[in-house]
Amino acid sequence: MLEGIITGMGTLLIVVAVLFAAWWVTRKIAGSAQFGSRSRYMKIIDRMPIAQDRFLVLVQLGERVYLVGVASSEITLLADIEGEPVPLQDSDQAVPVPTDFRELMKKIGRKNNGR
Repeated sequence: MLEGIITGMGTLLIVVAVLFAAWWVTRKIAGSAQFGSRSRYMKIIDRMPIAQDRFLVLVQLGERVYLVGVASSEITLLADIEGEPVPLQDSDQAVPVPTDFRELMKKIGRKNNGR
């Protein structure tokens, strides 16, 4: 019985050691992946998703600012922006209007019934 407990504890210790090693390696790899975001000459000011794998990105390169379209297979320069971009105030951004679920279901029911 004592041998079974010792074997179980040894197995548990090995599993914990493997999990710790996997965690440590993952942290090291993730740390090295951030190398691209540390640039002295280039900075991503803002990024806005417009579809599943498409984004608009504001990139500052030295004194210049560019609007870039990024897709899974290509990057397109859309505009060269003059001056510093001005951040939008919270009141300037469009606020989604809450939809009444009951009214939405009525509209869908009317469309399906041909009314």
